[in-house]
Amino acid sequence: MMIKALALVSTVLLLMKLGFSVMGTTPLLVLKHVQLMDSRVIRQVFHYCYRSIAVVAIAACIGNALVDRQDVSFCAGAIAILVLALHHWILIRMDALRVTMHDGDTQAVSNFRQLHAIVVFMNIALFSVAIWAITQIKL
Repeated sequence: MMIKALALVSTVLLLMKLGFSVMGTTPLLVLKHVQLMDSRVIRQVFHYCYRSIAVVAIAACIGNALVDRQDVSFCAGAIAILVLALHHWILIRMDALRVTMHDGDTQAVSNFRQLHAIVVFMNIALFSVAIWAITQIKL
């Protein structure tokens, strides 16, 4: 019974974290990204969102594998791997752009905004995959 609870709670938390990631980062696209604090806040939001998503996705993967929900387990594991890879890829690029964008480099600001938009669309795709996986659960 505890294993089923772990699978259920971790899957619900995964959906909540992915939903927060989409809903929390999309309004940040309104920012001009020209102040140092704007880019720092955006970077930290992605950092903490992806860390928490990875932890919850690993728990969902293990919990669903133990209750023999292979589709959900595979999707949660794939989300965990993708989020860990994206975390590294995104933060390296954001840090590189942040160094030059506050020295008046308008191209770096444009590239940072473009990277931010790409990451928001990736979050939407991850959220869609998680929702699809949940629909595959047979009760």
